[in-house]
This record gives sequence, structure tokens and C-alpha cells, in this order.
Amino acid sequence: MKAKRTRSTGQRVKASIVVATKNRLPLLQKGLNAILSLNGPSCEVLVIDDGSSDETWNYLQEQARNHPNLKILQNTSSQGPAVARNKGLQHAKGEIAIIMDDDCIPSKEWLVQLVEPFDQNKKIAVTSSFGYYGGTSTAYRMDVFRKIGFFDEAFPANYREDTDTIFKILDAGFEVKVVKAPFEHIHPPPKGKWNRISYIVRRVWIHRFDPLLYKKHPSRGKEFFDVKWGFIRNPLQDFKAATGLWWSRKNFVLSSPQGIKFLENKSPVHALLIVLAGIAYMWLVKVPRLYGSFVYGKLLL
Repeated sequence: MKAKRTRSTGQRVKASIVVATKNRLPLLQKGLNAILSLNGPSCEVLVIDDGSSDETWNYLQEQARNHPNLKILQNTSSQGPAVARNKGLQHAKGEIAIIMDDDCIPSKEWLVQLVEPFDQNKKIAVTSSFGYYGGTSTAYRMDVFRKIGFFDEAFPANYREDTDTIFKILDAGFEVKVVKAPFEHIHPPPKGKWNRISYIVRRVWIHRFDPLLYKKHPSRGKEFFDVKWGFIRNPLQDFKAATGLWWSRKNFVLSSPQGIKFLENKSPVHALLIVLAGIAYMWLVKVPRLYGSFVYGKLLL
């Protein structure tokens, strides 16, 4: 691992913004430019290059020379988002750690709005403008984060490790607050038929980690997954995830929870196809969950 440390500014660091990235230089450039020009309290920015094969590391080295509050770290081979973020957190100096994806562009006041609640209520250990169970644009009180041991690296993909962390923080007696801290989340749709198929397969296969989360947190997992009969995820919830209804009842579109749209509801025929695809997804997603059930020793379908 290579690291470049910030030059000392003599200021107490209020927040550490941690960004893990891999082979997405054009997206990273947009997000990092916005992060480095935020309004708000003193902060440092830590970017972890998780084994990129493009020009990401060269770009980061150039940026670090021009920005004293930027730290850069490099993994020579990809180890997954949880490992990359944990490395960033281990180097963080801030009282608050903020996880931000490399494809996110924060608004100018984003940092101010995320950190403000921590000064108002000491029981609040997490704020997020993404959702109650974490994800990108989520801030953590560092003393609590250290106490629970950061992200569980048993989750090698960018999935469920944030929810696992939130569960541990709630179990420790702290609170989560959803705030308005606007940011743009760029999700370029996959181009071409085979890239779309590959994307769908990856998004389905990632659900093999659902049984691991359920095993670690049986009570909270039962509520989170809406588990029926002790081992079946409510099929309606999977249907909503595939058809956009998890976000809004008016948002009926064949899509991923990341916002990538595959088919919009423009006619009765489109609506029928969306329904059929949603039903197919309800059954298809049980395959990786069954695999994960054997791997982790906790049945969830």
C-alpha cells in the first residue's frame, strides 16, 4: 500500500471524507472536484484507489500535490469496498467520517448539512442523506465507528456492509438521523445488450450476501428483509425493488435500486412487461440467496 499524507494545516479536523474508487476516473474527477470545493467546517479527503488499472493513481498523485487536505492511498490489487474504506478510516483524523461513493457529486452545503446534527444530539452516531440504513453520503461519529470495528470485511462487494454497520450502531444504543444534504448520484446505464445482461446478473448475484446479514442480525434482519415463516423474504418486497415501487408508488419502472432504468411505463404493454419482469426477478433472486444460505449457514430465500 502506498500513501501520501496531507501537509499539516494546524487546524482541528472536523470531518474526514472517505472515497473508495476503482477504474472510474471520469466519474471520480467530477465527484472529487466538487468535494474539494465544499463549504463548511475543516475537513480532510481520503481517496483509496482499490487496484485501478487506468490512470486513476496518476491523477490522484497530481491532485494531492495541489490540495494539502487530500490524502491518497493505493491498493496494488482490488480488495473490495469494505477493505478500501477501512484503510481510509484507519488514516482518518476527523471527529466524523463520511463515506461517499466515487460517482457522487455533493452540493456546496452538503458537508454542513451532514455534520450539523452531531453537535445537536450526542446520541446521534449516524447521519445520512441516502437512507436510514446507510450507503453513500453517510456520516459516522468516529469514536462510535472505532468502537464497533468499522466495516465487516466479510462483505467483499459493495452491498449490505453498510446496513450491517448501522445495525451494530443501533445495537450499541445510538441513533440514526436522515437529513437533507443534496448530492447527485451519477449512474451511467450499461451500453449494449451484453453489458446490460452482465449488469443484471451482477445485481442479482450480489444478493448472496443477504443470508450473511440475516445470520448476524436475526431480529433486525427479520424486520429489514420482511421475512415470512422464518426464511422467506417477502416476495412483494423483491417485486417492488425491481419495479421502482420501493422508492415511490408512482415510480413504476423496470429498474435497479441504483436508479438505472431498463423499461419505462409508457403503455399498457410496457406495464405488462414490467409486471412480468418483476415476477421473474422475485424468483430469480432466490437462487443467489439459496447459495448464500449454504455458504453462511443461515437459510433465507
